[in-house]
Amino acid sequence: MSLNIRTTGSNALSILTSDVMNRATSFVLYALVARHLGTEAFGQLSLAFTLFYVFQVFAVGGLKTLVVRQVAKDRSRTSAYFVNGCLIVTLSSCASIGALLGFVRLMHYPSRTALVVLLLSSGLLAYAVSAVCEGIFQAWERMRYIAYVNVPVNAAKIGAAVLLLQANAGLLAVVLVLVSSLAFVAVIESWVVIRRFPSPRASVDVRLAMETMRSAGTFLGIDGTLAVMTSVNVLLLAKLRTDSEVGLYSAATQLTVPLLLVCQSIAQSIFPVLCQEITSGLQHQKRIVVQAIRLLLVVALPAVVALVVAGDQVLEIVYRNPAFAAAFPAVQILAWVLILQVFTSVLGQVLIASNRERATLRIVVVDTLVNGLLGWPVIQRFGLRGAAAVLLCTKAVDCCQHYFLVSRLFGGFQLIGILWKPVVAATAIATYLALGRHRVDAVSGGVSA
Repeated sequence: MSLNIRTTGSNALSILTSDVMNRATSFVLYALVARHLGTEAFGQLSLAFTLFYVFQVFAVGGLKTLVVRQVAKDRSRTSAYFVNGCLIVTLSSCASIGALLGFVRLMHYPSRTALVVLLLSSGLLAYAVSAVCEGIFQAWERMRYIAYVNVPVNAAKIGAAVLLLQANAGLLAVVLVLVSSLAFVAVIESWVVIRRFPSPRASVDVRLAMETMRSAGTFLGIDGTLAVMTSVNVLLLAKLRTDSEVGLYSAATQLTVPLLLVCQSIAQSIFPVLCQEITSGLQHQKRIVVQAIRLLLVVALPAVVALVVAGDQVLEIVYRNPAFAAAFPAVQILAWVLILQVFTSVLGQVLIASNRERATLRIVVVDTLVNGLLGWPVIQRFGLRGAAAVLLCTKAVDCCQHYFLVSRLFGGFQLIGILWKPVVAATAIATYLALGRHRVDAVSGGVSA
């Protein structure tokens, strides 16, 4: 069986639409805060989002992936997993908020920064409930409901933020809008689950809740370790450097978000197909994986070239603030992460579909150790560039681990046949952009002279 481009595209588009709106909203908020409030407020918002990302993993408790898998197998248990899932995330969200409060006190952040972080953390419960609902949507293969709810809410969120910033309301007002939007999404998605997904009515089942928590443990370990690993650089920059460097690092990473979303949506859309192909043999899985990687590389390589050659112009267009030009060296380093992410996004789904989530857990533990061991000395000495270099090294280690495990699983996995066409195309684009930029610089120099 080969990859059904139409079906995969439809499923990916539903997921991508929601993810793009969520990330695009964050991206626009970053840009708005940068333009209206400066680098310090930008750094505070970046730190708050980073910590929210870390602790939302523990608030969700690894439930989303498990809910997708279990409800897809038996849709009659939808209500049972919804009710007991909401119970579990209520308890885990309260614990996460308490842990975040303790962490903020331990780190001795400035009072203004701490207030921004804690206000945003009050949205953890709503986020976790939404995760349970969206897991049910995916299990029923009705991902369109995710977009139906998130798109209008995110549009309203941006509109409210623009009005508040134009009125000089400050960062706290923007964060309050974010928390309110999370609560609204949770309420609407819960209503959709109750009204649109019929199944026998269920009540709290302590035994089912305990079994669910135990089963979700491995996924929680993966998500939690991954969240900590991806947040280490921001936390180290905040501790060892300044809020401004945190803001510049976040500005650089935000430029890679669009392609990362494409990788994520394609990977999630082929996950059910990979699960079904277990019974058909690994060669069927391999064929699907190769097609998905080729598809993503066609998009990724030109994007990498564009960021490396013209990333400074992209920063200027997006942020419209000369201070963010200092992020260009980090952009040139981080762009290469996109190539590695193409492989890890797809190959990671193979491991989970093949019931090898413990191998995935070992991979992210190794990644975290590498990031931690390199992060402190490199970031302390090189600051922003060091943080970007550490992330690239960590992603390279991550990609190598995924490749060797999946290659052994498939009995071989040749890269040359996959890479040569996208590499040729990217080389041509790089040459064109470099020559074009050289001509522009030459003309500008002649005019100045």
